Amino acid sequence: MKRILLALVLIAATFAWNNPAWPEVLEARYAYDECNVGFAKDFVELREDCAEDEDVPIFDSSEYVEDIDDNLEDLEEAAEDDDRLEFGLTRLALAGDLLELGLAIVGDAFDNKTAGFFDCVQDGKDALKDDLEDCRVDALAEAEAATAHFVEYDIEHAEDITEDLEEDGVDVSGMEAVIEDGEELLDDIPEAFDEDEPAEVRALQLRHSRLVDLFHLERMSAICEYAVPILEDGDYDEDIIDDVESLNEDIRDTIDECEYSAEVENNNDYANQNLDCWADTWDHYEDFVSLKTEILFG
Repeated sequence: MKRILLALVLIAATFAWNNPAWPEVLEARYAYDECNVGFAKDFVELREDCAEDEDVPIFDSSEYVEDIDDNLEDLEEAAEDDDRLEFGLTRLALAGDLLELGLAIVGDAFDNKTAGFFDCVQDGKDALKDDLEDCRVDALAEAEAATAHFVEYDIEHAEDITEDLEEDGVDVSGMEAVIEDGEELLDDIPEAFDEDEPAEVRALQLRHSRLVDLFHLERMSAICEYAVPILEDGDYDEDIIDDVESLNEDIRDTIDECEYSAEVENNNDYANQNLDCWADTWDHYEDFVSLKTEILFG
């Protein structure tokens, strides 16, 4: 009976999961980028109007704006199609286009401009900044709701997995601890979005990524610990048992090295550690799948 349960646990141990909130997240990110594009285009138009009023030269921004519009349109399509790879690549391209436009504006500022021109731009810029802030507030509200839904779906999915394993007799205490941290993360979402501070939102995303990684690790470890006594009672090769125990030791080492902290002192350092943690996790997962296949079909 235990061998049958082990087989069922191993067969169910797939880590594929597509969070249903992804389209909502992409739409919110698109809305925020649309605010930035709107401000950039309005600012270009303001400068052109001021240049005409003051009779000073102004650079031709049409190609810059065309590239920005094209990428924004592609970004919207990627969001609607839930194409996360294309969305990410297009977002980078759009950021590059906006940077190029900004540099062109800086360079143009030194080209025979008058004090009246700068006064005109400054007077009109304040209203544009107010519009940008209002737009971002709405976009951030969308992003906050989308992020909360995303984390809620992840927690529900993790709870379903945990409950199924617990019913089969697996010790899920490590997984439950990660879920508790996830619930605390959920409570922190409003504060992270309270002000338009990208660093705070980024820190929240980094913490979420770490918790997802740790849940995968705790899940693999729990299954390994569950499997060993069943394998020992069966007629399995001693080498397989040793490999499972060795893999679990490696997983526990990674869990210790990737210890979760709700305090993110430096986003870059936390992100780099996340990359290392995920790389180790995928290595462990490859070994886990190999051993799972050997146990089930070897």
